[in-house]
This record gives sequence, structure tokens and C-alpha cells, in this order.
Amino acid sequence: MELKNQFTMNAPRATVFRVMTEPEYLLKTMPGLKTLTPTDSGTYDAVLEIGVAAVRGRYQGTMRMVESHPPDAYRLQMEGKGPGTFVKLDLGVNLEEPEAGKTTVQYQGDAQVGGTLAGVGQRMLGGVASMIMGQFLKAVDREARELGGD
Repeated sequence: MELKNQFTMNAPRATVFRVMTEPEYLLKTMPGLKTLTPTDSGTYDAVLEIGVAAVRGRYQGTMRMVESHPPDAYRLQMEGKGPGTFVKLDLGVNLEEPEAGKTTVQYQGDAQVGGTLAGVGQRMLGGVASMIMGQFLKAVDREARELGGD
């Protein structure tokens, strides 16, 4: 399943990048993220609880950021397992500052879903993924505006 969208935030690019990549902010902004524990350079064990339609459940896995080029871009890779299901995500994120104090976040990537969750259908899963990404990006925007121009 392809994931692709863009979102404009009212905060400087460096601040948005920080909020999108540092664990303390991810715990505040990523819907359902319960724990994020470092394991080695750039890799984290994660526990995520989601309560949306058939995606409902507790998922455990790993998350890592690769190809990081602060404050311009990074790639997020996640793998997780939940009740009878697995999910793999590879997502490229680019940040541009078209004008001072505004950041455009563009993401594009691929999610693979297997097990019982795969039977739900791509259309529904795409809607859930879009909803979760939208909630995450709105929370990042709020947090970045609160931080200001650090």
C-alpha cells in the first residue's frame, strides 16, 4: 500500500524536524505510541496501541531512522507484529521551508501488511493510515509551534 501526502506546518523546519525525529516528542505526538526504548544506534523498540476499526490492538516492533539529513529529510523504517498480523513501513520524509516560519512536510513510502489485518482490504487500511498520519502531523505542528524557533 502506497502512502503519500503533504502537510504545511506553522513552525521553522529545524523545529519540525526535531519534533518528528526525537523520541521525547514522538511519544507526545504519535497516536498510540506507548513506549520507545533505544536498542542500538538509531533503532528503538516500540509499543503501539491502536483502537481504530479492524486495526485495533497492541503492536510491538522496531523503529529506526535512516538516511537522516537534518533538517531536510530522513527515512523511517518500522516493523511490527500484533494479534495475527505484521506491518512493515518504509517512509521517506522531506521538509522544505517555503517561507520563514512555515514548513512543508512531504512523505511518500510503502506499507506492507500481512496476516488477518491484510484481509480487511487496502481501501480501509489506506483510510486508517491516512487518519493516523493526519493526527500525527497535526500533533507535530502543535508541538513545534509551542517550541517556537529553538
